[in-house]
Amino acid sequence: MIGGLLLALLSAALINLGFLLQHRGLGHGTPSGGALARLRRSLRNPVWLSGQALGWLGFALQIVAVAIAPLALVQAFAAGGLALSVPLAAGVFRHRVTRGQIAAVLVMAVGLAALPFGFSTAADHLYAGRLIALVAIGTVAAATLARVRGPTARAAAAGIFYGLADAAIKAVSLDWHRHGVASLTSGWAIIAVAGTLAGFLCFQAALESGAAVPGISLMTAGTALVALACGLGAFGESLGAGAAASVGHGLAVAAVLAGVPSLAAAHTAIVEAAEHGNERPAPRPRPLPAIGRPR
Repeated sequence: MIGGLLLALLSAALINLGFLLQHRGLGHGTPSGGALARLRRSLRNPVWLSGQALGWLGFALQIVAVAIAPLALVQAFAAGGLALSVPLAAGVFRHRVTRGQIAAVLVMAVGLAALPFGFSTAADHLYAGRLIALVAIGTVAAATLARVRGPTARAAAAGIFYGLADAAIKAVSLDWHRHGVASLTSGWAIIAVAGTLAGFLCFQAALESGAAVPGISLMTAGTALVALACGLGAFGESLGAGAAASVGHGLAVAAVLAGVPSLAAAHTAIVEAAEHGNERPAPRPRPLPAIGRPR
């Protein structure tokens, strides 16, 4: 479980750095056209492509983490990946982190450190009917939000889609032990792919049409909460071995999510500072020499 949680933390850091590069690549564009037109423009942007490479590497590590650790814990650690990626991004872009952001990192780190202690280690079991119901409800809610114009609604829709995709990936990993490679062609695998693609398109639309801070915050919180609900409702997971542990873990998850907006703002400030630092001012015109001027 500890190995899976460390993978979740590393994968989240890579994904968050990828988000920053994606936002930087999309930041100077004017939102126009549909999803396909937006995708064609993005594929011609090297900064956006590098962000995608980091993001998909992190996503691959997250798949492994979801397969070997409880879904509820993995997504809490994924949200807490900002505590790792903010200092990392600050070092890469040579940006100073504020005291408030350092405090958010420390609070998030304490919350993450408290989560594994006393957590229920019972084996996951898939309740297919419950997961189908949760996927159906979540899909309707996300599709409704995706049709609303505005970055906030689209970021929330992306979080729901990503959370459902993670739950489907967990279902595939459990089926793998019984059916092997055949589980990759199951209905859960189709839901995982469809949810990931839908979340990707919604989040790209949110980044292009609005600020990164609310987009990253809503998407991260939505993914964590939906995955938590699926873990508790469809996989028989528990927040703790007893009532006290459950309450403590609930507070720890709340502390992790509370730090997301501040650290998302730190991410955006780091990228914006890097962009301004790379922009060189235009040379000032030199004054004409005094020789030859009319007296």
